Amino acid sequence: MQLHCEPLSVLGSRHGIIVDPIAHRLRLIRFDPYTRLPAAQVSAGAIIHGQRRVFPLGGAGQPFDFTDQRITPCSIRLIGVDAESALKVSLTFITPFLPRDPDFSTTPILGIRLDVEHLPGHFRWNAKINRPDAVELFFEIGGEGFSFTPTAPDAGDLRFTSTAWRQPSPPAGETLLEETIPQHDRFVGLSGQVTPTGFSRLVQTAEPAGQSLTLAWCTHHAPVMDVFGKRHPFRFTRRFADLAAVTAWARTDGASLFANAEKVDGIVAQNSCSAATNALLAQTLHSWLINTWWLDRDGRDWLSVWEGNCHFHSTVDVEYTQAPFYLALWPELLGYELDHWPEFARDGSLILGSRGAGLRFQSHDVGVGASANGQAYHHDMAIEETANYVILLFLYWRRTGDFSKIHANRSTLLDYLAFITACDTTGSGIPDQGVANTVDDASPAIQFGRQQTYLAVKCLAVWTTAALMLRELGDPATATEADAHAARIRRAVERRAWKGDHYAVLLTPGGKGILNPWTGKTLDLDEIPGWDSAHIYTENAMAALDMVGLDLGLSRRRIRTDLRVAAEACLREYGCIHTAYAHNTLSGTVIEGLVGAALNPGWISMNLLRDMAAFYRGVDLRPLTDRYWAWQTTTNAQHPVGFFETFNGNNLHLYPRGVAVWGFFDALAGRIFDAVRNEESFHPAFPQVRVPILLDADWKHGTCRMAQS
Repeated sequence: MQLHCEPLSVLGSRHGIIVDPIAHRLRLIRFDPYTRLPAAQVSAGAIIHGQRRVFPLGGAGQPFDFTDQRITPCSIRLIGVDAESALKVSLTFITPFLPRDPDFSTTPILGIRLDVEHLPGHFRWNAKINRPDAVELFFEIGGEGFSFTPTAPDAGDLRFTSTAWRQPSPPAGETLLEETIPQHDRFVGLSGQVTPTGFSRLVQTAEPAGQSLTLAWCTHHAPVMDVFGKRHPFRFTRRFADLAAVTAWARTDGASLFANAEKVDGIVAQNSCSAATNALLAQTLHSWLINTWWLDRDGRDWLSVWEGNCHFHSTVDVEYTQAPFYLALWPELLGYELDHWPEFARDGSLILGSRGAGLRFQSHDVGVGASANGQAYHHDMAIEETANYVILLFLYWRRTGDFSKIHANRSTLLDYLAFITACDTTGSGIPDQGVANTVDDASPAIQFGRQQTYLAVKCLAVWTTAALMLRELGDPATATEADAHAARIRRAVERRAWKGDHYAVLLTPGGKGILNPWTGKTLDLDEIPGWDSAHIYTENAMAALDMVGLDLGLSRRRIRTDLRVAAEACLREYGCIHTAYAHNTLSGTVIEGLVGAALNPGWISMNLLRDMAAFYRGVDLRPLTDRYWAWQTTTNAQHPVGFFETFNGNNLHLYPRGVAVWGFFDALAGRIFDAVRNEESFHPAFPQVRVPILLDADWKHGTCRMAQS
């Protein structure tokens, strides 16, 4: 694999790295904004024939003659080849990710392993192999601002500083508070010995297999993150009182980090998908992990995910896009967010004035940096985020069979439905107020046009799912009203959005008085440019619902046609842009507020959701993953950007939303699983599909069920 920058982190514990072979450094993930990550120099490799051969991470020595790279869900591996000795040296970083096991997955330790093996023959045209009897493996970390000190025969401490930043409580405009936090980490040598600068181990080359230098990189944090002004400890503190406790666990159980990675990676690897898809599975999980914060909030689990380099917490539309990941792998994580989102609901009068008094809608996010003290984003996305919450509440119920969250949030559900109803001022069933959406670099038609097909279908999903939840809550009258809302929207979409071979961006062309939320100004357009163009968002609400078998009742033939036509019309080098309309021809309506305008941008995760909906309907868009992965390698071969969401403009990187690709296995298998009805079925649309079923995998033993066609 091409050398590229790659992140890795422990779930929710703010202990991670970005391997950056491009700039020859190792960047550390703690509490810092991504523009200011501490950057260490790492000398890691092997002494062969008296010469230090090193990986490109900033250490002194000669680079290997050839360097390769591998990534799996639980690991990053750099591989160096010494041509003269025909030895291959590997440096592997491991995260303790074990789906549906919060204790193990949040263990604040990264595993590190250096090992050596023989090449099966000569390296290229080297005529002779000059293999030494022994080589010395070594790992050293330092650099400006870092101090490593041996503290025991098998351990050494690393000290540096991190900077946390937060909103005050309550938020005060753009004010942010900074705090410098000293960091105290400990490396434990599970094999090898400590040296003044790091660790080393002498390995005999006659039998190098199993002779590794193995380390556990341990940390522990005092409370950093505050929710409504109160700081809460990290979840891992339930098990580990201090750094000494983490160190003790590493000495006795550290080997389980590597055993777990082998089992988890082994299950995921049992698929017939392309190499690009498998690379995306690993990279997107890595970028999601570095954004996670998992706290113990007065005995309750409190999980939030940063919105990548935007640093917003638990952005609802981002988490909605990630829903296939949660549903396929670990739905309880979604449940934690469903618990806390209603606490951050906003007053309906912010959108509707006096008509909204007493109503509530869902905030865009819950905070920023190291704080969850209220929405930090510039403007509301009232209809979209409120709709997202309702749909996610339903999805969690149907995937887990757990109705308790709907019972607990009954008042929130009813309030949100009332707000969505109030935002329809025309009686069409489709909201025309509060319609600015997450696609915040798009043309006015896509981003804040009235009566968007995207939001119409999402509201169709709201009323369809609400009817089912309301009946379960014992409210058949309101459920019948919800059914009527859904029927009205369904008719409107089919009659007004369908343009012969695609669904249009908007159901109506008019643009008189539409509000640009970035500027607060209105646009007065007789016809919004691009209103009737093909776009990739019609099916956005469908992909996760497909996983539980809920059909929204739109024409299956039209949806299939729309998927094909829109994909072809919007396709560019790295995937599909938002709409086939050429945004750069907009005269006088270029969007302000996003550091200029992004012309014809595309978002990879939105492509992934669209692809899932296509797989469920037999539309084969599988080759597009090659384009998505090409964008990731193109960017990460130059800068440490992790999963880079946007292309053709914008700058959303180190982003968590790419984990939507983890829904591919269910979608390719045509798998429907509804825990409420205890029904499971498989309808793979393509030949030779073979994928693991992740939701009920036995991760600890490395086994799972398989689906295949």
